[in-house]
Amino acid sequence: MKDCLFFDANCKLGAGAAGEACLPDVSALLSEMDYYGVDRALIRHTNIIKGALTSNEKIAEFLCDDPQKRLCGTWCILPSQCDEIPAPELFFSQMKAARVGAITLSPFEHRYVPCRLTLGKILDAAAERKVPVLLDAFAGRWTELYAFMKEFPYLTCIYLESIGKWGSDRNLRPLLENYEGFHIDTAGYWVPEGIRDLAEKYGAERILYGSGSPRYNHGNGMLQLRHNGLNDNDFALIAGKNLERLLKGAEL
Repeated sequence: MKDCLFFDANCKLGAGAAGEACLPDVSALLSEMDYYGVDRALIRHTNIIKGALTSNEKIAEFLCDDPQKRLCGTWCILPSQCDEIPAPELFFSQMKAARVGAITLSPFEHRYVPCRLTLGKILDAAAERKVPVLLDAFAGRWTELYAFMKEFPYLTCIYLESIGKWGSDRNLRPLLENYEGFHIDTAGYWVPEGIRDLAEKYGAERILYGSGSPRYNHGNGMLQLRHNGLNDNDFALIAGKNLERLLKGAEL
């Protein structure tokens, strides 16, 4: 399966809750990636419910354990009003120094409403800088996601969900149609030739390979791409070039 760059957009790392599948450290993840032929991965912490600051620190530690720089990190943001994270300019500077390329949010676990009142400062700055925002927190929460995108229509964002994209085209397609910066990963989108259809209708540039690891192994998503009838150019974009472009385009 190895003839182009594979860059995984949907990968968690670190100890999880009891009984939850997890890859505990960088060595375990890189071993899995090597087995399946995945070149790089964008990682976020498995157990973000323990706290944004704690998980951000752990992601920074994981990246220090990756001297070949195959991994890129994701940090979690919080509302600005409680002064838990620094102002956007300093926060993005710290991200760059730590080799963190994207942000995520976990409002329902961290007990705040994801809207302009709470996140306007950091997300407006993210939109201006084209920093990718991972929307895994909204998995299956379509009403909340629609409201969020209406408030932040200019974000460069990636909707991640490992188990619920199957049968969700009536929810996904309006977002792809109306928000130019809205992207999706492939994990959980088990629609025969569905990825090809989305690529033809909305552009392959809007779709990113995601494994959903460690819930699923990396090979599931790779095999799915191989058998979706994609042309070579679209395949290469989805497999890795799109995520590489989004991360390189961020002005941190």
